[in-house]
Amino acid sequence: MKIFSRLFITVFLLIGSPAFSQTESQALAKINTEGFQRSRVMSLISELSDVYGPRLTGTDQYFTAAEWAKKTMEDWGINKVYFENYCDDCMGWEVRSFNVEMTAPAYMKIQAYPYAWTESSNGVQTGDLIWIENKNDLEQVKKQWSGKLQGKTILLGSAPEPNMSFDALSTRFMEEQIEEAEKSIVPAPGNPLGPSSGDMDIIGDFDMIEGFIRRDDAFFAYLKAEGALSILGTTPFYPGIIHPSGTSKLRETDEKPIPYFAISPENFGKLKRLTDREIIPKIKFHLDSELYLKPENNVNIIAEITGSDRKLKDEVVMVGAHFDSWHSASGATDNGAGSAVMMEVMRIIKASGLKPKRTIRIALWGGEEQGFLGSMAYAEDHFGKVKETTRKKEFEKISAYINMDNGAGQMRGIYLQGNEAVRPVFEDMLAPYEHLDVNNLTIQNTNFTDHDVFDYYKIPGFQIIQDPLNYNTVTHHTNLDALEYVPERDMMINATVIAALVYQIAELDSRLPRED
Repeated sequence: MKIFSRLFITVFLLIGSPAFSQTESQALAKINTEGFQRSRVMSLISELSDVYGPRLTGTDQYFTAAEWAKKTMEDWGINKVYFENYCDDCMGWEVRSFNVEMTAPAYMKIQAYPYAWTESSNGVQTGDLIWIENKNDLEQVKKQWSGKLQGKTILLGSAPEPNMSFDALSTRFMEEQIEEAEKSIVPAPGNPLGPSSGDMDIIGDFDMIEGFIRRDDAFFAYLKAEGALSILGTTPFYPGIIHPSGTSKLRETDEKPIPYFAISPENFGKLKRLTDREIIPKIKFHLDSELYLKPENNVNIIAEITGSDRKLKDEVVMVGAHFDSWHSASGATDNGAGSAVMMEVMRIIKASGLKPKRTIRIALWGGEEQGFLGSMAYAEDHFGKVKETTRKKEFEKISAYINMDNGAGQMRGIYLQGNEAVRPVFEDMLAPYEHLDVNNLTIQNTNFTDHDVFDYYKIPGFQIIQDPLNYNTVTHHTNLDALEYVPERDMMINATVIAALVYQIAELDSRLPRED
């Protein structure tokens, strides 16, 4: 009965509801046919991740991928496709080869991956392992270790707690979780669907990110001055997952660490237990890497379908995702999935032959992983400077920005970011897709991705609610961020529903309402 009712409602909404004219119903039918029956989204994500991934900020590989995305959209006949530079001093970093081993007291192949922007080892190096727990108390480190670090490898931090992995590694949101989020009446502080919630504070966030990036400079400089050889660290991603993100020393003036490797928690645990027994492991390693500065690599990829209405074509509906990724895998779920979906949105609308009244623009951002570098540079160029109240004319022309950056899970709805006025608009627009369970709306905030920038400027900026799958347990910033964790059905639904959503926003008589 429930299935019949949902199908009946969907047919009613597409054919007979006053909220949808015959013209609108025909437009959605074209979008559905193109998105579901002629989908190319998996072809896009396969090429983007397998051929062009990873896409570390500042690298030649990032720029090669950007050129592919640009040409692909040009071949579709998208009206305008172009690059905008966002950073003059963001360095590229490439790995040619590396290896990490324990050679005593017994041989062990150490599962490792170097952190980005760390220096080369200048050949094979071998040294004894010592343990430093807290790098943040530099004075205590100096008191204990000054004069004793020459030729040493540092095991840095605490051993993660053992994890028997009784909980599922991959999940979808339960109905009660969605219902709890829908019942929320204030945007913050608690988000029933995940940890990223709170009031928006873009200035505070940037200060926090900058502080995080700079906090280890003195420690790295000290190790280098003392003649230490390398660092081994870990994060608690079980079983055996390597998580080499977080250094972000990409600026030309940043203090680059000595060779610094993320290793598996199991390998870290064994090394720590050996040092606890006063057995000194001997570590052999090499890292052949290259740092370089090519500002031309640092581009956002922008493309647009020009609006057809003489009065409204200067107004814009934007979609976006960050195009950069970390370096230890192909960047399939973070954020090749979001980039492929948004590219497919543009293809669907163009291939459907629809002529939206407003311009629809895609932005694929660089440097998101290093603190929204691409989207913030775009906003300052087009909308006005952060910390200033003066806004440029284009600021008034943006109707909405819709972002995707939470893995490859199915869309379940939209975080409204405290903008209650858009709720009835989105309810109507998503009603035809109720049978796909994508029409859940919550007033809650979610943050730490590029829509934060638009929200700061009081432009309606929204992040899609997505099933978590194994994003936070397996793939996020890890060596397993691969195409094997991207479900085809989820990707097709995401691209098609977002295409329908942005087309309908582009057809409205007025721009989406903004927060006060």
